[in-house]
Amino acid sequence: MSTMTADEMPQEVKAIKDWIVANKPFMLDVRSAGEVASNNIPGVLNISIQELNAGALAKAKEAANGKPLGIYCASGGRSRMAVVLFSQQNYPCFNCHTVDTMKYIFRVSPDAKQAAGVA
Repeated sequence: MSTMTADEMPQEVKAIKDWIVANKPFMLDVRSAGEVASNNIPGVLNISIQELNAGALAKAKEAANGKPLGIYCASGGRSRMAVVLFSQQNYPCFNCHTVDTMKYIFRVSPDAKQAAGVA
């Protein structure tokens, strides 16, 4: 996948990219701090799934300042759980799956990187 262009990306990945470009989300990484330390995307808020209690949900919503949340993790499972938590509070969000997916999208699609406001 690393040699593909934005036009050649798989449909599921293209759907994530298109959602990011259209919605200009605030990005949230729900991996542990240790995982983020070894493989991160600068400019993304990190709150681990284990810390997503009512206070942390409020912190994420406040940081997003009304923008929808693009949520990812290492394999897609924790981001899926976080999407359920935010959806239960009627907060707009989208499962962006994995950090590697996000890095790939941001590498091949400057529009998505800009829309997500990441460095």
